[in-house]
Amino acid sequence: MQKVLGETPILRQLTVQVQRSRFPLHVPGHQQGRVLPGVLSTWLGSAPLIDLTELPGLDNLHDAKECIAESAALAATHYGSDTCLYSVNGSSAGVMAAIAGVVREGQSVLFLNPFHVSAWRGLVQAGAIPILPTGWFGPSAERLGVPKLEDVAQVLQAHRGSGDIGAVYLTSPTYRGDAADVGAIASLVHEQGLPIIVDEAHGAHFGLHRALPPHSVAQGADVVVHSVHKTLPGLTQVAWVHVRKSRVTPERIADALYNLTTTSPSYLLLASLDAAQAWLRLEGEAAAQHAYEVLRPLWNDELPGRVGANHYCGRNTRDFLRRFERGTALSASRRLQKQLEQAGLFPEYADAEGVLSIFGFGVTPAVVSSYQDILARWLAAEAPVAELFTQREHMRLSPVAAHAAIRFAMPPRAVWLAEREYTSLTACKGRIAALPITPYPPGVPVIWPGQVLDEETVDLLQTLRAEGTEVHGLKADGTLAVVAEGAPAERG
Repeated sequence: MQKVLGETPILRQLTVQVQRSRFPLHVPGHQQGRVLPGVLSTWLGSAPLIDLTELPGLDNLHDAKECIAESAALAATHYGSDTCLYSVNGSSAGVMAAIAGVVREGQSVLFLNPFHVSAWRGLVQAGAIPILPTGWFGPSAERLGVPKLEDVAQVLQAHRGSGDIGAVYLTSPTYRGDAADVGAIASLVHEQGLPIIVDEAHGAHFGLHRALPPHSVAQGADVVVHSVHKTLPGLTQVAWVHVRKSRVTPERIADALYNLTTTSPSYLLLASLDAAQAWLRLEGEAAAQHAYEVLRPLWNDELPGRVGANHYCGRNTRDFLRRFERGTALSASRRLQKQLEQAGLFPEYADAEGVLSIFGFGVTPAVVSSYQDILARWLAAEAPVAELFTQREHMRLSPVAAHAAIRFAMPPRAVWLAEREYTSLTACKGRIAALPITPYPPGVPVIWPGQVLDEETVDLLQTLRAEGTEVHGLKADGTLAVVAEGAPAERG
């Protein structure tokens, strides 16, 4: 026990405080669980004992010098970063802080591939302008794909010498687990004298096994954002930001992060981050090896009748914890989702393109076997209609999600500050979108604030609504926010 606490500085100090405390005369009001409602108390167990406030010895996230600073330094040693910043507001806050802490007002961010909505919020915070990816996302490209090296070289060449670019931004891995060649891309970006920010939210576990891609800190990225809770053993909402200081200033990113963080951060979440960094250093490699062995049969199978399955593509190209099964339509994806749920297996999501499952490090052979059995039955049922499958059905969202040929009338900050009104889908053509329109999953907007709504985008929204997709930014009555008429339009 003492050895474990020695590797977890925050938990060590929380334990000391619990042992010292006779009765709390401080917040939070549940008083270490004494007055929590019974049902919640039963589920939480002893956890409320360490749900404390900034008492002597427990440090302060906004001015960390003791146990929180020590824990973050241990996390930095695992990845090799100069600075690790803990976030109790998810990787969304980390992404916003990365942009706001690196890019100055009026500068641009060059996005290399589709990105999460939090990056747009970062543009608003920074007063920055997006340069969106265009040119290499054809009809055969997946949504949320990763760019090829030659494509990055081409877009960097096109913007060579542009003094208004403050940073280059890459999302890798994608939600489905595809990883870019971050090292080679970072080298190209650095040759232009620019820093690169990598949204590696889904890859905090990268580098733990030879079959996983190396993490982006090791590949030379300047700022890397991880959602710790997505694949590591952390509570929902915990994340961290890694910074290499040769091209960016860690203090500016820290200031930006704290501007987006509560002044009363949860010590349960901080303890979770603390435990996660210790797990990474002490148990991560063994856990990754175990998961790899358990999941190997799933990647080795050759089931008949497979319709464009997304197999593991080999070493250092994909996340072996993730499995994406292509369907023939949304109805087919939902059938597989329902069959898995009936067996007690709940996949990450199902959409018109297929079903994503994230197995994680706790996967067992029984889970893999059950998944394979259900998958085989589903494929057998889908085989008779496989010939009806068309590339167009799967990729109908790609042109919009890939941001091809988007027309912007206003930059992000101006749109955010502008007056807005709500209008129906049938009356919004030609208007300027005031809020992002974002299908969940994967949380990547298909329509951006400042974008002129044309017939294609309106048709897309009507299709998403008709098929029952959860779409943030589109109200239940089918109305959406647009910039109020008469607001001054500015070219972004």
